[in-house]
Amino acid sequence: MKILDITKMGISASLIFLATSFIKIPIAIGYIHAGDILIMVSCYFMKPKYAAIASGIGSMLADLLAGYVIYMPVTLVVKAVMALIAGTIVYKKTDLYRLVTGYILAGLFMIGGYLVFEGFYYGWAPAIANIPFALIQPAVGIAVAVPMVLLFKRIPSLNRYR
Repeated sequence: MKILDITKMGISASLIFLATSFIKIPIAIGYIHAGDILIMVSCYFMKPKYAAIASGIGSMLADLLAGYVIYMPVTLVVKAVMALIAGTIVYKKTDLYRLVTGYILAGLFMIGGYLVFEGFYYGWAPAIANIPFALIQPAVGIAVAVPMVLLFKRIPSLNRYR
């Protein structure tokens, strides 16, 4: 692991933490936040395993700050695997099709991961009732992250750090 990789992970984890903690809308179970936008963008700039580490840690720390301590281990795993899925698809070859496909699959995994946890924790009825709200987060993330990544892809000075 290079210093650049460690630096990118630290910056990404910090940005994910901030976006998750401070740009959010409360819903029935938990909240919708902007952190997933930065998780998706980090998958473009870092190798999948590094994006997974940054995403899991940044998101988990946001749960700690928000008082959702019970969610911390689940968030660590779900967000890390989410970034691993998206990063594996978009990191080496980044085009519109791969971005949308990778981000959709990652978003579906996130929804499924939290559904299983919430089903056991709150009961299946509230967990299933929360699905429409849970769909908003990856939909907004994809709608914002895809144009951002396509724009970043056109900036040579940013691509030098991939």
